[in-house]
Amino acid sequence: MKFTRTSCLLLAAILLASHAAASDETLAQAKDLYATAAYDEALAILDRLQSGASGKDSTAVAEYRVFCLLALDRRDEARKTIEAILIDNPFYLPSADQASPRIQTVFRDTRRQMLPKIVTDRYAAAKAAFERKDPHAAEGFDQVLALMDDPDVRSVPSLGDLRMVASAFRDLTRAMADAPAPAPAAARAPEPARDMPVASPATADPNIVYTANDADVIPPVATVQRIPRWAPPRQTATQDFKGTLEVLVDETGAVLSASLRNSVHPVYDSELLKAVRVWKFNPARKQGAPVRYLKIIDIRLTPALPTTSR
Repeated sequence: MKFTRTSCLLLAAILLASHAAASDETLAQAKDLYATAAYDEALAILDRLQSGASGKDSTAVAEYRVFCLLALDRRDEARKTIEAILIDNPFYLPSADQASPRIQTVFRDTRRQMLPKIVTDRYAAAKAAFERKDPHAAEGFDQVLALMDDPDVRSVPSLGDLRMVASAFRDLTRAMADAPAPAPAAARAPEPARDMPVASPATADPNIVYTANDADVIPPVATVQRIPRWAPPRQTATQDFKGTLEVLVDETGAVLSASLRNSVHPVYDSELLKAVRVWKFNPARKQGAPVRYLKIIDIRLTPALPTTSR
């Protein structure tokens, strides 16, 4: 019994010492190990630090994990870590003081490939916040617009018109947040019935964009909607492809802008967006007045013909 008790106490002391040693590990130690080319040892510390890190510390830990992984030629793991950093902060790039030109190139290449999807994901999140009537939705649209100023995004054809749509929703969100609450209507006695002139349709506010969530708005109906012919590459000739269009239709039924929420196919996207610009609609109407409307259209490419659905 005495031997067993002594062994347990010894084991507990070893575990406590190990825990204390692990808790004393710091990012600075990992950086020092990286500087001396002890990449495996640095990575082991960084892996242990990663679970407890947050905010800027989490980014710094992830950054040095990338450095170590690239030094160990574990490029796939490094890329996944870079993707996680960019999803959290798409504006991030390592400084030239910390990263070699080779590491900076890997970051830039990964970022260039990821940014279009990050932009569409951030736009979808901001749009969902807008539909929930979240007053902070404008911040999401602001971030989308800031990302679209990046040179790696400006050159992406499928995102060409997204700026106009995001800007319209941002302004609408701010207008809704700033609008005073309507005052309660004062009760009054009913007036005697008399002949009243027929009211003309109200003038639409051009700053408001309606969607399918506005039940009192009649959506636009296409009158000219030519779909480009789909000529798939031979290796994908038997496959189906699906995507989602967002088309901003103005009060006259013309297309103000069009963007792809989800890409249909890289070969087809630019042709589709070119065709959408000349589509015509009977405009959406609210209480008889034509209004702007963001129409969502699903696109499906089949081995035979492309089809659309509302």
